[in-house]
Amino acid sequence: MTVERIHRTIELMHPPRLELESEQPEEVESSHARRIDIDRASLRSRRVVFPEDSGPAARAYRMLRTQLLQLVRTHELRTIGIVSAADGEGKTVTAINLALSLAAEPNQTVLLVDLDLHRPNVAVLLGLPAQCGLEAWLSGDAFIDDLFWGLAGIERLRVLPTVAPCPGSSDLLAGARVRDLLHELESRYADRLVLLDLPPVLLTDDVITLAPLLDGVVIVASEGYTRREDLKRMTELLRSVRLVGTVLNCASESERRAY
Repeated sequence: MTVERIHRTIELMHPPRLELESEQPEEVESSHARRIDIDRASLRSRRVVFPEDSGPAARAYRMLRTQLLQLVRTHELRTIGIVSAADGEGKTVTAINLALSLAAEPNQTVLLVDLDLHRPNVAVLLGLPAQCGLEAWLSGDAFIDDLFWGLAGIERLRVLPTVAPCPGSSDLLAGARVRDLLHELESRYADRLVLLDLPPVLLTDDVITLAPLLDGVVIVASEGYTRREDLKRMTELLRSVRLVGTVLNCASESERRAY
């Protein structure tokens, strides 16, 4: 198990079938994904870490990126869930930061999907002016291709947000439509990695419902906050899913070594 120590606190439907077919998916997504300029200073104030940043957090994410990509390419993993035992452990910021770091890797495209249908927060943290998200697709009020977002200057990253909570989330996630959606999203590109920001494992049954669809998970914990028994229980519940990395937030000792 690889533990990445981060010094700073990183907390903080549609038509009857999927309208995703295209002979040139790159062009389809590029035309549909709305792109926004980002205020990097504002995002950094929300503990977003960019690949070019210096400091222990940025170094930790680069290390996690390298180790994760080695596993992904060796074992042909495509769909990775970002999970925590409880709330307030920094999983959403971790998902965003890891997606940014991965998208900085040449020849690697990334899709970040907010599948925390209880408390979606990716759009808020990134400042996306989205009026609707996956909840509109799930209720049949939007086409999926109209919901993608891109960030200016980060060409290989797309974001599929959820804007409003969805009642009956575990039933929705257990349905064939979500399964077909994830399959379609991960198959659009040969090299795309799909990161899912998921709700806390011990507070809902959503992650257990999705577990068969995951190729791996990254576990997020917070020093001085995450309970040992919660971590143990979470790993037991996810024992059928490959652990591809861990992130430790609020570490009491920063990584001070330099090279």
